[in-house]
Amino acid sequence: MRFSYRLIVSLLASLSLIALSGCENPAQQAYEFGLNLEKSRAGLTQQQTVTPDGIEWSLLTSEGNVDKPVVLLIHGFGADASNWLRFAGDLEDEFYFVVPDLPGHGKTTRDIDLDYRMASQAKRLLALMDTLGIEQFHVAGNSMGGAITLEMASQAPERVKSMGLIDSAGLTRQTPEFRKLLDNAEDNPLIPSSPDEFNTTLEWAMEDPPYMPDFFIDIMGQEKADNAPVAEAIFAQLNDDPGMNLEGSGKLQALTTPALIVWGQKDRLLGVDNVNVFLEALPNARSAILDNIGHLPMTEAPGKTADLFRTFWLETGNPQS
Repeated sequence: MRFSYRLIVSLLASLSLIALSGCENPAQQAYEFGLNLEKSRAGLTQQQTVTPDGIEWSLLTSEGNVDKPVVLLIHGFGADASNWLRFAGDLEDEFYFVVPDLPGHGKTTRDIDLDYRMASQAKRLLALMDTLGIEQFHVAGNSMGGAITLEMASQAPERVKSMGLIDSAGLTRQTPEFRKLLDNAEDNPLIPSSPDEFNTTLEWAMEDPPYMPDFFIDIMGQEKADNAPVAEAIFAQLNDDPGMNLEGSGKLQALTTPALIVWGQKDRLLGVDNVNVFLEALPNARSAILDNIGHLPMTEAPGKTADLFRTFWLETGNPQS
């Protein structure tokens, strides 16, 4: 999440006003103000809805009617919808975005006993789009969200117009560096148990994390730490999830949906060697590798990533709701 000079000034002004008003937690108020400002600048509004499966969703949707090509954006493990704010903002007037917090993440239902495997999450997202009255749409996912994208295209190929795979799991070829860390460390760097540990998470996720005020990092880190038990349960399920280990399964070869693979060349989690394997397996795929970018291109380089997808989505059709 990048912050402009004007946003920083607004945050400081807001923090000062909140402090003068006697608010018990001015940092939290300023954080929420800044996040809401970013949502507004991206043309997104906050919604809550419940699907027939009982999931209580927190999601962002574009303002206005569904009269543009619809795009579903799916974040990765341990993240939430805010990862897409600047990306969506760069494409605000061109597409209608649906950006949910996945079950187990953010402010959507977080139940430690749910099935969080790719097949279940894909089914839930299809139910969400049904509830929103949207029949056809593009899907783009980052990391675990990419694996869910692949599963959605497999479950409902007639609905998914294209697949965006951004440093995608599915093959889940981890870098030797990350694999060694998981094998030897007591704690998973993707599951911070304190605000301080969230800095380590950011270092692994991004080559050059964009600036955020310290109190933003503290608040975000505390939110992640509070959800650590659910995150641990989700990560444990991923280890034996067929949807995270598609290499050699033949499932990718059956997906004829157009795919754009975008990768950060300096991804420390899922190596750039995933790209060629995806290209060889998917019948209708193209790729782009972004130099000096890590695991979150849509956050680290939102403009460049948005440009790639603008072209791709316009070439692959104009889905109607």
